[in-house]
Amino acid sequence: MSAAQRRAQILDIAMLEFSRTGLFGTSAEVIARAAGVTQPYVFRLFGSKTKLFTECVRISFAQSTTRMLDAAEGLSGVNALIAMGNQYRSNLENNPDVLIQTQAFAACANDEVREAVREAYGDQWRQLSERAGVDPVQMKIYMSLGLLLNDLTMIDAKTSASKDEQWVQDAYTGIDASVYAALGMLDKTGM
Repeated sequence: MSAAQRRAQILDIAMLEFSRTGLFGTSAEVIARAAGVTQPYVFRLFGSKTKLFTECVRISFAQSTTRMLDAAEGLSGVNALIAMGNQYRSNLENNPDVLIQTQAFAACANDEVREAVREAYGDQWRQLSERAGVDPVQMKIYMSLGLLLNDLTMIDAKTSASKDEQWVQDAYTGIDASVYAALGMLDKTGM
């Protein structure tokens, strides 16, 4: 493999490993072994485990942002938020992106991680807000609902013994225009 191919392979493995056990619970040795390389080689390519983790964080935010933007293509306002929210929800089930982001929030005691998360989160906020054309309060509510879904994913609420409990069903209630209407977020045209 070329260095670029090996780097991509290591990133794929690291995304999966970090999504499961975070920065502090994942060893560079586990990542190296899964890639069939040595730990020093991983460090030669990325500098440190923290730098590898922050690269995964940036990739994760960029990929999930792109998927949400694509889902809202041609839409604006609440309709864009709903489309992006539905896409985000499917991200939870099909991609390690969200789990890495949650792991990244947990690792923000590390200055390097905190700066990477702040930058990536801010970029995501700006891009999604711009695409939807919504005000800061609407965006805050949208992002808050996404963080609720992250929490539910991290506690495995959907597949745990509590999945049939009413609170779990209520927490996973789909977001549609009626939710935004109840919050007074729809203008007179319903957008």
